[in-house]
Amino acid sequence: MKRLRIITAGCLAVIAILVAGNVWYLCSLYNSIKEQTLQTVNDCVRRADILEIISRTNKSSNGEDDSFIQLTLRVQGEKRASGGYDYPNILGNLSQTMSEYFHLVDDLQTNLPERNYSMLTSLFVKELNNAGLYPEQAAIYPFDACAGKCEGLWSIDFALSGNAEPIYRACFSPLNGHILRQMAGIIITSGAILLLMGFLIWYLLRWVSRLRTIEQMKDDFTHNMTHELKTPVAVAYSAADSMLRYYDPSDEKRNRQFLKIIMQRLSFLSGMIENILSMSMERFKEMKLTIEEVPLKPLAEEVAGMIELKADKPVKINIDIADNITVEADPLHFGNVLTNLMDNAVKYSLDSVIITVRAYKGSITVEDNGVGIDKPNIPYIFDKFYRVADGDRYETGGYGLGLFYVKQIVDLLGWSIDVESKPGQGTKFTINTAKP
Repeated sequence: MKRLRIITAGCLAVIAILVAGNVWYLCSLYNSIKEQTLQTVNDCVRRADILEIISRTNKSSNGEDDSFIQLTLRVQGEKRASGGYDYPNILGNLSQTMSEYFHLVDDLQTNLPERNYSMLTSLFVKELNNAGLYPEQAAIYPFDACAGKCEGLWSIDFALSGNAEPIYRACFSPLNGHILRQMAGIIITSGAILLLMGFLIWYLLRWVSRLRTIEQMKDDFTHNMTHELKTPVAVAYSAADSMLRYYDPSDEKRNRQFLKIIMQRLSFLSGMIENILSMSMERFKEMKLTIEEVPLKPLAEEVAGMIELKADKPVKINIDIADNITVEADPLHFGNVLTNLMDNAVKYSLDSVIITVRAYKGSITVEDNGVGIDKPNIPYIFDKFYRVADGDRYETGGYGLGLFYVKQIVDLLGWSIDVESKPGQGTKFTINTAKP
């Protein structure tokens, strides 16, 4: 168990590290996609800026055909050490060169109308939509007159080049939804993996808890069996020792008494072993009941007589069953069910006990005024080897199989059994014989 705890703790630590790494990776991915999105927005501003200048240029053409503008552009490149130029970002450089050129035209042509920021915003929104971005709000303002207009919004400052002063400030609604949609696949798979891991951890811990419970039940069973076996073995051993040490052939009565004690104790041990063997699930699976119509009152009176006869304390058993009530059951095993329930009522009581057995159509109840069962223990009393802690008294001994046997027989008969109990007031078992 200690090794299992160490392995479990190590696995949980590794899982925690993996989860932290996955969260870090998702944050990095979010930031990367956000940077790409902002770069896309910047390109949209640049295109909208160029289109706005072209629009103003067309409006000032005085009827001339300016449906296109002839440009001679020199794209900046990076000079190689061996001579010549490289153009690693030719499209970006071309876009920047065009933007610089159109702004130069805008500055040189004094007859152009004033910059139309409403049109610039409209073109900006259109470019955003063409790029697959749909913010709820979007606007472009002059950089020197944008104070307080972008509160609660994302924004970028647009400049013709990296070293130039910004010209515009583009404000737009946060694009978290767009970014998260880009990450949807990895977020869903990561979430599913985390849920699966969480379920497996819960399942593992649940089974570990159950294994610990089973181990405790095994220890309790060994402890209880030791107490159950010690007394009959000790009694039989004492009787045999007395016969060996003080054997008197002439005292036949005394010899028979000792032999009777030995036989009783051996019979008790034999019955205990048979009961334990009968508790195996394999035996229950193969068990075939002999179902017949059993008169309930005579059977209950017979069992009650045996319980009263062997009890070592005052026992009163009231049988409240009509003469005509019968059940479809195996008389042997159903008799054992009643025996177990009444015997438990006697065991788990104080100096005396009153047991009442009632039967109605569809139900049988066995009620006592014993010590009762605490509520937390009730769900487990039908489990194999389970016993409610009641000290180490031999008279309340047992090995936790009686009620397990009762539950198995009731289930085989197609019935059900319920229990109600209050500590200090007694316990009531109800067998529902009406099949669903």
